Amino acid sequence: MNTTNPFDEIEQFLGRSPFSGERTWGRDLRTADIDVAEYDDEFVVVADLPGFDRDGIDVRTDDGRLTIAAERDAEREDADRRYLRRERRHESVTRTVDLPATVRPEDAAATYRHGVLTVTIPLDALDTDEGHRIDVN
Repeated sequence: MNTTNPFDEIEQFLGRSPFSGERTWGRDLRTADIDVAEYDDEFVVVADLPGFDRDGIDVRTDDGRLTIAAERDAEREDADRRYLRRERRHESVTRTVDLPATVRPEDAAATYRHGVLTVTIPLDALDTDEGHRIDVN
């Protein structure tokens, strides 16, 4: 008779129990998946932010770093609905990326289409380290 608990095997494989209080496998919904690329003339960061409104996204450069922060409320109250448990009230994500020393943050551009944020920052030979807010179009 096998006395090994199958959940112990899963815990051993994953490194911790999948039924603990934190999510340990799959995509964590509190982070944004990003791609970072450096081309000859620009630095590009692409972030998946599905379901966020453009107005809820804040993109900034400061001290040699690009920070993307997004917030949203999951849904409005419905008078006809009686919640037995409600966990979908507010969601926020933040990602920070170190920038190369040669970017020009004052010339940066950001677009948000179909849940994907694209931030493009031109590269320059000059080193600027001033903070700057980037408008999302």
